Amino acid sequence: MGEVIGARADVTRIEEHVRTSLRNARARGAEVAEQAEQRLAPAVASIDAAIALKRSADETEATAWASVLAEDAKSDVGIGAIRDAMWSAIGRTRQSPYLEQVFPGGIGVYTSGPPSGQPVLMQVLRSRILAAAAPQWSEAQRTGWAAEIETLRLAYDAAIQAHRPAEATALVATQAFRASVHSGQARLRAFKRDLLSLGLTDAQIHEIIPDAGSGSAAAKPAVGADQSPAPGN
Repeated sequence: MGEVIGARADVTRIEEHVRTSLRNARARGAEVAEQAEQRLAPAVASIDAAIALKRSADETEATAWASVLAEDAKSDVGIGAIRDAMWSAIGRTRQSPYLEQVFPGGIGVYTSGPPSGQPVLMQVLRSRILAAAAPQWSEAQRTGWAAEIETLRLAYDAAIQAHRPAEATALVATQAFRASVHSGQARLRAFKRDLLSLGLTDAQIHEIIPDAGSGSAAAKPAVGADQSPAPGN
């Protein structure tokens, strides 16, 4: 006997089977088409709506993340420039305990971590600059460098704060898409029972509903199926 695709299958594949079944049933007309309109058409409409919301949420999240990355690049350059200025002020010596106190191991301690943590690290850097004790660094210089770090940090943190709700919205939209597809899978199983009640044989049913057990996909991919979100995005 043929098999309806399972709920644990890839969501894009489930979506394809639901869309293909509706298209095939509509082509048959009569009672088969009527049952498909009742069972599958609402599922496809729900999936389409979920996809539209997810695309919008993904675009918003991607735009917000681009801002985070831009601030990350600006901050990395700014931190590097300040270290270079501090190094120049002490004569660019090969080793300096004063510089090591501010930049232990170089600028990487402040720039190499995940973006979400860098504003906090920049707070630490600002404090270390203000507390630095090299006689060549005047208080005015240290205050100026600390102010530059704070300006960069505030912009960076603002970008991260703006990204967080966009990220959450995209996550929920992804789960909503997956839920709509799984609802479609349940409706597809019910649709097979409907077709059995109409007197179709299992072989006839799986001329309409793709047979998941055969390992073969539908003859043509569902319209828009290749544009569906990948699971987990």
